[in-house]
Amino acid sequence: MKIGYNWLKSYVNIDCDLAELCEKLTMAGIEVEGIESAAGVPDGVVVAKIMERKPHPDSDHMSVCQVFDGTDTIQVVCGAPNCDAGKVVPLAKIGTVFNTPEGSFKIKRSKLRGVESCGMMCAADEIGVPGGHDGLLELDENLELGKPVADLFPGDATLELELTPNRPDWLSHTGIARDVACLVKSSLIMPEIKLPAVENPEKIDNLVTVEAPDLCKCYGARIIRNVKIQPSPDWMQERLISAGLRPINNVVDVTNYVMLELGQPLHAFDLDKLEGKRIVVRRAVNGEIIKTLDGVDRKLDERALVICDAVKPMAIAGVMGGEDSGVSENTTDLLIESAIFDASNIRATSRRIGLSTDASYRYERGVDFDGCDRAADRCAQLILETAGGSIATELIKVSSMRPEEPVINCRFDRIRSLVGVTLSNDEIVDILRRLELKVDDITEADCKVTAPLFRLDLTREADLAEEVARINGLDNIPEVRVRSTVVDTIRNDTYYRIQLLRNELLRLGLFECMHYSMVKESSALSDPRFTSDDLMKIGNPMSLDLAVLRPSLMGEMLESVERNISRRNLSLRLFEIGRSFCKNSALFPEERQSVALVLTGARHPERYSEEAAVCYDFYDLKGLVESLCEMRRIADWHFEPVEDARFAGKKGLALYIDGKCAGALGELAKSYTGKWRTSNAVFYAEIEVANLMSARVLPEFLIPVSTFPATTRDVAFIKPASLTHAEIVKFVKSIRLKNLEKIELFDLFANEQTLGAGKESAAYRFTFRATDRTLTDDEVNKAYTKLRDRLAADLKVELR
Repeated sequence: MKIGYNWLKSYVNIDCDLAELCEKLTMAGIEVEGIESAAGVPDGVVVAKIMERKPHPDSDHMSVCQVFDGTDTIQVVCGAPNCDAGKVVPLAKIGTVFNTPEGSFKIKRSKLRGVESCGMMCAADEIGVPGGHDGLLELDENLELGKPVADLFPGDATLELELTPNRPDWLSHTGIARDVACLVKSSLIMPEIKLPAVENPEKIDNLVTVEAPDLCKCYGARIIRNVKIQPSPDWMQERLISAGLRPINNVVDVTNYVMLELGQPLHAFDLDKLEGKRIVVRRAVNGEIIKTLDGVDRKLDERALVICDAVKPMAIAGVMGGEDSGVSENTTDLLIESAIFDASNIRATSRRIGLSTDASYRYERGVDFDGCDRAADRCAQLILETAGGSIATELIKVSSMRPEEPVINCRFDRIRSLVGVTLSNDEIVDILRRLELKVDDITEADCKVTAPLFRLDLTREADLAEEVARINGLDNIPEVRVRSTVVDTIRNDTYYRIQLLRNELLRLGLFECMHYSMVKESSALSDPRFTSDDLMKIGNPMSLDLAVLRPSLMGEMLESVERNISRRNLSLRLFEIGRSFCKNSALFPEERQSVALVLTGARHPERYSEEAAVCYDFYDLKGLVESLCEMRRIADWHFEPVEDARFAGKKGLALYIDGKCAGALGELAKSYTGKWRTSNAVFYAEIEVANLMSARVLPEFLIPVSTFPATTRDVAFIKPASLTHAEIVKFVKSIRLKNLEKIELFDLFANEQTLGAGKESAAYRFTFRATDRTLTDDEVNKAYTKLRDRLAADLKVELR
């Protein structure tokens, strides 16, 4: 935020120098990041009067003038068209140094076309004063001759402030001046607003219609006729430039000036461009397009708020006007808008269309409800002064009920305790009143403080303590040495176990995601296991995008996948370890910590071979979960089929650890992935961390690597489709065959015509190996026969 120093001084009498003021502001929480000083009028430029003008003997466009500086008469050769006798102008005497971007130069005695010139009469831009280069700067004829022109145009400085987002009242010169007045114990001088009485006001039916009162709290409109579009006055241009804005024309400059002065964004419509001569405030139609003042076509959805005439949108509310609504040199009649829009809606709209403006920056943080009328009146006053015309209507306003000002109980002892400085009750009250807070019902113990609507940040007693500390000076808080005893730290085992789990997942080649636990409701409800009634909703959310606590990790993980795919990052191996929250009883919510896994895309996207075309499948995800369980040496774990609406065909696998369901995995349903720009399946798993941490683990021991060869035997059989691989493996292990090293399923086939309904053909390979000798065929065949007989007898499979 840029603040013009001279502009600031028009609202408050500052009795300290600029450096001291910057120190006071910084210690009051308004950080001054930098100071940009204007060069100002050079020394040696004085007020002088042209006494005589004669044509140059050897030039058609130059004149020879006799100029009096109050002491001497000096001959100056000048080419300006307005160097007439009797005019008072700036005169740069011999020795004056001008500093320009191209370098410095000194005024010297010289000859121009053979005629001696002993100085230079100056245009406005030559001495750093707004006014251009069309001719000499004409000064007041009553000025004292010989007086330094620098005294008439003191050099300005621009303060670059770093403001906190909770103080929207600081986004104006009067807002900063209010705090400056409090810091230097001066009075705030607000601009005096006087409007002429409106004689015979025009009666316009339905001039303003607000169809979205939840997004537009207040809309004020005033019509001004017969204005003349021209450059704004020099003083206004100078102030706008000091605040970092480019002057455009008098009407646009006035709306910008009032915004920088009072903090209320305004917009001027060309009334003749409004169809039906009316304003309609409504939500945009999905897909509606408007070309804004910057010449860009903006596509909107139904969440955006637009300002329309009787036919079409004319502006994106709170962000930018439309190209068809702007003021041009042919404009004669105006409709001035001063409105209050919903802050969260403006923030979301600005983000969606990728357009941030000075107006949206202020609306996003909140504007003063009471300032809407004041800004409209100030704008009308300045337009009448700079563009002429007449007010055709009073301020026509459609408004919701005025918000109530918060009343805060302020306990003096509590303020002193929070601030850490001994202040009397009267000193605390004085600081609060200097901040324009209303203080009533003062007792020895406390008082009641009413915060005005421009102080949106004041809601509780601690906020008042912060204000007292700021204005009293943060540097005045005494240094107190903290006395404490050093205690032994207690190792947080949970933290280290989570770190171990994170490292294990990283070793498996996964990339970590980190998301907020606060999400928007639509993201939370992407998990079909939960309804709106299950969600933990936040009472005072910072925005609608952070309105609920997530019930699972699924919603944010899906958004990360979608974001990566939209950027053509199609091969993903992601995980997140995070907390989720869900209602469990009327009193206490349930908080869980889970780990989520996502696989999609090609296994080896970086390879230029057939392998690059091979994509992840369900067994890759299942293998990751198996590897995780084995890395953690979990003793009892297995999978079971489960019906889950998250997965394709509602079919997934549930992971059981120590007999308890710890999570589920599967291929996500197309209802999630169908809208993404990819044909690849997305595989998702979510496992509760508590089950991983509490699992019974196998003891650590080393098995020597056998140096003897292995022998394999294959078994093929027809089994019921309901008999799972996990059940078969569990059964084979229960037989306790000696020297059985490995069990592998290498073929699975299902065909109703060949095998019958509900039947599958499975083929297993069993590996036998001893650690102390080479197994004989008799030993292996004996174990193999026993295995086949037990499979047929106990599992009722049909051997092939």
